[in-house]
Amino acid sequence: MADTPRRRLRRGAVAAATTAELEDLGVDPTANAQAAAALRLAAELDSASDSKGAATAARELRQAMAVVRAAAPPREHGDRIDQLEERRRDRLSRAARKEGAG
Repeated sequence: MADTPRRRLRRGAVAAATTAELEDLGVDPTANAQAAAALRLAAELDSASDSKGAATAARELRQAMAVVRAAAPPREHGDRIDQLEERRRDRLSRAARKEGAG
């Protein structure tokens, strides 16, 4: 095997988006190997010099992030349905208070 110089990976838009998603999921890449691999794959995708390398990195990144998302702790801020339900409860409670005061 020949000694090949190490390629410096560029952290571009894909790496930034992957980092942001990991933060949103509450997953620490220093404590989760799959998340760390996802960050490396994102940098590989940002640094890809040909379409075949980019396609391979993108496919592997998609798979890694699917595993990370499935293993991520549940979100505390709720989804759209939870927000709608909370607004409905608030509206009903305001209506009940108005009836009691009137």
